[in-house]
Amino acid sequence: MGYCMDLRSAKFQIPADKKADALAAIKKLADDVETRGGGGSWGDNGKKESWYSWVTTSEFVEAKTLYDAMAAWRWYPEEDDTGNIVGISFDGEKLGDDTILLEAIAPFVQEGSYIEMQGEDGSYWRWVFEDEGMEEKSGRIVYE
Repeated sequence: MGYCMDLRSAKFQIPADKKADALAAIKKLADDVETRGGGGSWGDNGKKESWYSWVTTSEFVEAKTLYDAMAAWRWYPEEDDTGNIVGISFDGEKLGDDTILLEAIAPFVQEGSYIEMQGEDGSYWRWVFEDEGMEEKSGRIVYE
């Protein structure tokens, strides 16, 4: 089960000189056990093990590039010839812990960037990047 979503449009930019910091912020998520919504189990050592929805932790922890780390979360940044991220695509089907990823990299995303999504029930929302943070805003289409 899960909630299906599709990327409708995006204006998403990260300057080349901030990619290393964004990669480090994603890798740091491996230490944040409390935010993982993908499930969990008790390990042989008596400790709770958990994971992010639709994400294999080792893939983003071992990533050498921001592209690879984001791809582990099903997001694919697009770069220009000088290494700036100038777009993004989504190759997943269902909503996971995507807001956690986007909040982690928000300080490095260019102000005014956004990702617009549509859910399986016809709802619309945008993840908007402002003031080095990320906010989810609901939307609707109106024809007049």
